[in-house]
This record gives sequence, structure tokens and C-alpha cells, in this order.
Amino acid sequence: MTTRNSPEAWDQRYAESEMVWSLEPNQFVVEYLSGLPTGKMLDLGGGEGRNALWFAGRGWHVENSDFSPVAVEKFLQRAEREGLLELCTGTTVDATQPESCVTKPVDLAVVAYLQIPAADLAAAISTAAKSLRPGGTLFGVWHARENLEQGFGGPPSPELNPTQDELRAACDALGLKVHTVTMRDRFFDSGGQERKAIDVILLATAAA
Repeated sequence: MTTRNSPEAWDQRYAESEMVWSLEPNQFVVEYLSGLPTGKMLDLGGGEGRNALWFAGRGWHVENSDFSPVAVEKFLQRAEREGLLELCTGTTVDATQPESCVTKPVDLAVVAYLQIPAADLAAAISTAAKSLRPGGTLFGVWHARENLEQGFGGPPSPELNPTQDELRAACDALGLKVHTVTMRDRFFDSGGQERKAIDVILLATAAA
């Protein structure tokens, strides 16, 4: 039996569509991280790797990690089509296992829409943090808990939508310095209608 959040279920979802997610990077990734100097980055739970590929297109060495091998293969195929394969590594990993990622240390770790229960998310944030160089940047974006009542889209279960307090607590436990944890509105088209989603943004750095 597979569950909604099993690798097998996500393999099926990725296999059934040419692209499950947008080809473009997340707007908040672009807004918050465009000014960083080129380096190495980890996209943890990155699916088809839209954010990692955006960084690779800017000269970064990137690792896109996801527990769906179908998603990782789609990432590598797109990287090859776009002439970016030499800058890209794809790994099939469980985000909650810190030993699983191969590109270490990295200057930047991104966790985008990894909607899993709080304890698992804290473990994934730990994976990202343990991949960072001293002073490296951690950036995360998720559907916020408030999105359930005030926004559109995202998982319907409260436990899969983190709160600002949960994210701050996960960072505090790891000794990360939190620079920003805030909610942001994101507007997008769905079925010809403009919709609003409420995201929670996290920006933190590892101790230097």
C-alpha cells in the first residue's frame, strides 16, 4: 500500500504529467536570494528541481534531492536539455536523513514546499543545516497554516502546514540565526481565476 506522501505515490504523480510544478523558480526564492554570490546549493525535497535549475543557470553548482526517483530523473533530463548537467547533481534521498545529501558543505540550502509533519520537517531542516558551511544560508517557503482558512491550495491537513513558531523552534534547536520568519501573500492563476495563497518564509544562517 502506498500513502499520499510515499515515494511510490509521488513517482506516479510525476510520471503522469510532463511537469507537475512550474518551470520557473518560486518567486520568493528569486526575491530573497538573487543577491547571493555564486556558490554551491542544495535543493532539499526539490521535486523536478525548478529552483536548483534556476541557480545552475546563474553558475551555481547544485544538488537537487528528492525521495522520488522519477522527479530526480526529470530534473537531470531537463538539466541536460538546458546545457547545465555539469553543474547539477541529482540524488534520491529522504530529506529527514542528514547523511543522505552528497554536496557538502553548501553555501545555500533551500527547502521549498516540503509539507510534512512538524517533527519530520524539523528533521529535514536539520538535514539542510548540517549541509551548510559556517555562515551559510538556509531559505524555506511553505504553505502556511493560515492558508487553510484564508488562502487557496496546499495540503488540507493542519499538521502539514507549518507555523512560524514551529519553524523558529526548529532553527533555535539547531543554533541557526533566524533573520526572517514571516507570512507573505502569493497570487497565481488557477483555472482562469486569480487566487491568493498564504506562504510562510524562513531565512536563517548557520553560525560562522
